[in-house]
Amino acid sequence: MLDANYPDYFTKELIAGSRVITLSRGETLFHIGDHVTGIYYVLSGELKAVRRTPQGSEAVMMRARPGEYFAESALAIDRYVCDALCTTPTRVLFLLKRNLLQAMGQPAFATAFALALAGNARRQCSRYERLRLHKAKDRVLHLLICETDDSGAFHWPSSLIELAAEPGMEPETLYRVLSELESEGRLYRNRRELRLRRKVPA
Repeated sequence: MLDANYPDYFTKELIAGSRVITLSRGETLFHIGDHVTGIYYVLSGELKAVRRTPQGSEAVMMRARPGEYFAESALAIDRYVCDALCTTPTRVLFLLKRNLLQAMGQPAFATAFALALAGNARRQCSRYERLRLHKAKDRVLHLLICETDDSGAFHWPSSLIELAAEPGMEPETLYRVLSELESEGRLYRNRRELRLRRKVPA
């Protein structure tokens, strides 16, 4: 029986050969160099793919939240090139590579899967574009403009410390920028929501 959280284009054969993995916050899903046997679909929580800089700091290569694929680029390689970590308690569906390739032979699945990957690619392009911006405030504004939902809100499932890695800055810098935007009347925030104000109060 298909889980209500699975996309409706998933085939029964794909689900039958897959399994749900439950992870705790901070737990590692896979390591750099591990052999690729499949990819993941996030049911709940959040995953991030990270590499370490020569100085030992963390560089976030991608993130995935509920309804998104994770490590899909691994379909084209033999070994993972990042470490995968959970930022919150997480449930993922592990999809075997060979089963995915078989499912792609069905036009309906192939089309829906390609569209989902296109959405992931858009988010990745936005992330790389954001990291090219020099000013911290510009990076934060880019994040809020590009990643808000239909209501105009940006919801973050983990801590602000974790959020700081998204625009590639230290937590102290993020706190300063958010405080500046809030004092300027350009931002509303609470513990798990950030929202740009459409008009700055007079």
